[in-house]
Amino acid sequence: MSMKIATAALRTYDLLKESPRATPRRSDARDPVVLEVIQGRLRELIISYRINSQIGQHGQTFIFFSEVEPLVREGAFDDLLWLL
Repeated sequence: MSMKIATAALRTYDLLKESPRATPRRSDARDPVVLEVIQGRLRELIISYRINSQIGQHGQTFIFFSEVEPLVREGAFDDLLWLL
C-alpha cells in the first residue's frame, strides 16, 4: 500500500521509538522537527533510488512503506535515534 511521505514519516518515527536504543517514550506526542528530518531522509532515499515513489493527484508523492520498513529495521535511520 502506498502512502504520503508525511504518513510514512509518522510510521517510521513510531518504529524508531520501538527500538531498544531509543530513549523511553515520555508521551505519545511526536516531535515535529524530528518528523521533518525523517521526511527529508525519505526524500533522499527516493532520490537515491533506494525506494520507489509515485506522483499522485496534485503532485503529491507517495511511497510504499513496505520498502521503508526493512530499511528502518536494518538501521538506515539509527543515526536519528538521539533526536527522539
